[in-house]
Amino acid sequence: MTTSRPHEQVPDPNRPAPAQPRRLGRTLALVVILSVFWLLLSGRIGLQYFLFMAGAVGLVVWMNPERPFRRVPGAADVGMAGMLKRGVSLLRYLAWLVWNVMKANIDVAYRILAPSMPIRPRLMVFRVDMESEVARALVANSITLTPGTVTIDLDDYHVLVHAIHPDASGAVTSGDLQNVVAPVFGEGPQRAPDIVWGSQLHDVLPDEVVGEGAGADGNRGGGREDDPATGTEVGP
Repeated sequence: MTTSRPHEQVPDPNRPAPAQPRRLGRTLALVVILSVFWLLLSGRIGLQYFLFMAGAVGLVVWMNPERPFRRVPGAADVGMAGMLKRGVSLLRYLAWLVWNVMKANIDVAYRILAPSMPIRPRLMVFRVDMESEVARALVANSITLTPGTVTIDLDDYHVLVHAIHPDASGAVTSGDLQNVVAPVFGEGPQRAPDIVWGSQLHDVLPDEVVGEGAGADGNRGGGREDDPATGTEVGP
C-alpha cells in the first residue's frame, strides 16, 4: 500500500519576495537622515519642535513605502555588518558636514567684513557619478546647507550650483563631498568632477535649455570661458 505525497508547490519566479528584516534598518536610516536635516534647517530645540519633526518625518516615511535605501537590483546583500559600516559612514558624513558648515560661515563672514577678500559669484555645473538618487540629492542638499554655495538645480546626474567665489566650492571641485557621501549608500570612490564654470546660464548650459541669446558664433557666453582654477573670465 502506497501513500500519496502532498503536492509540492513550485515557487513562482514572478511573485514578489517577502519583506526582509533589513527593510527596518533602511527605514531607520531614512528616519535618522530626515531628522538630522530637520534639526539643521530649523536650528531650534524643544519639545514642540521635536513633535513637529516626528510628525513630518513619520509622514514622509509613511508616504514612501519603497524606501530610498532599498538594495539596487543585482547588488550583493550587505548584511548587518554592511549596515553598521554604512551607519559609521553616515556619522562621518554628519561630522564632516558640520565642520565644513562652520568653516564656510567664517569664510563668508570674513569676505563680507574684509574689503580685500574678493566676492566673485560664479555658476558651475558638474556630474555626480552615483547610482543612488538619494545620494545625488544628498550631495545637492549638502551644497545648499554650506554657506557660500547653493544648488540651483539637480537634473538627473548633473548639478547646477551658484558659488559666492570659486574657492567656496572647494569641497565639490576636489571630490571631498562626493567621497564622504558615497560610502553611506555603498557607492565606490568618486573622482574629482569636471567642472564647467561661467558667469551666466549661457556659459554653463546648452542654448536649448536657457533659450535663444547665445553668441552668433555658436559659443556659449559670447566666446568667453572661465579659468576652472580661478573662475576668472578669459577670452574676447
